[in-house]
Amino acid sequence: MAQYILKKTGQMLITLLLIILIVFIMFELIPGNPARIMLGMNASQEQVAALELELGIREPLPLKIKNYFVGLMQGDLGRSIRFDKPVGELISEAAPVTFSLAIYAFILIVALAVPLALLAARKQGSFLDNSIRFVTETTLAIPPFFLAIILMLIFRTTQLGLSSGQGNLASPGFLRKFLMPSLAIALSRVAMALEFLRDAIIEQKKMFYTRAAVGKGASKSRIMFFHIFRNSLVPFVTVLGLILAEVFGGSIIVEQVFLLPGLGRLLVTAVEARDFPLTQGIIILLAIVVIIVNFLVDFINQFIDPRIRLSDVKSGKTNLWLKLSYKLKFRGDVER
Repeated sequence: MAQYILKKTGQMLITLLLIILIVFIMFELIPGNPARIMLGMNASQEQVAALELELGIREPLPLKIKNYFVGLMQGDLGRSIRFDKPVGELISEAAPVTFSLAIYAFILIVALAVPLALLAARKQGSFLDNSIRFVTETTLAIPPFFLAIILMLIFRTTQLGLSSGQGNLASPGFLRKFLMPSLAIALSRVAMALEFLRDAIIEQKKMFYTRAAVGKGASKSRIMFFHIFRNSLVPFVTVLGLILAEVFGGSIIVEQVFLLPGLGRLLVTAVEARDFPLTQGIIILLAIVVIIVNFLVDFINQFIDPRIRLSDVKSGKTNLWLKLSYKLKFRGDVER
């Protein structure tokens, strides 16, 4: 267990360092002078040169990379060109809105996909199954920003009292204010999660252990939830991790439609102003989120199915006893 965690943590840190390095180099290659942008076109060449010296723009690339990583270790993401404030401060003000919106949308995805997938798999090939898949796949074809506009028109026309607003998970009336943007993000992803879980359940229903449990007289509910559903969770959790990472990107787009003061509006403002430090900081934050989500998915999956951990941990000294004990336990479960 400890070896597995150490290996995954090491992979996560190496991936993060490579992403930060690639993002930094890419922004260094983009044409443009941040000092000229900060001072304006009317600034003299002497003023621009002095600011370039202060910002370290003319330093060699290896030294810039070293200074940037040292700053990251100290929690310094640089200073925004557009707002003349620390990048970390700006991100900390906008991130709660984006994170709250993404978490809310993710909860809606799970709450809609799981019961619908169970119902569709149980009624495989029926009119209900085909209807559920048709509706969800239709929403999958609609872009989130267009769906957000449709929801705004529907809710405002019917006067349901639902509106989008500022705040986060701890804000009063959050569920009502963020319902529309969260639905716009969630509905287009429900079909993906539903389809994966439905197919996994149908596949598990064909397995030998399922037929053996039926032959032993186990109840349908026990077979479904303690055998079929549990073994269907590994592919489902994996795709949920991909969806959660995608939800953060989708929330940035939907924020623009509802004028939410999150990372989306901040990123668009930074790009328009050619604010490289702020843009770079937001991209690195989103990369960190994606990496952490993937790490958590692997961590959860190895709890659901220990065989993942056994097959993933490869070293010169293979833990044969651990593999043997798992096989004996699995054989005992089948016999029982």
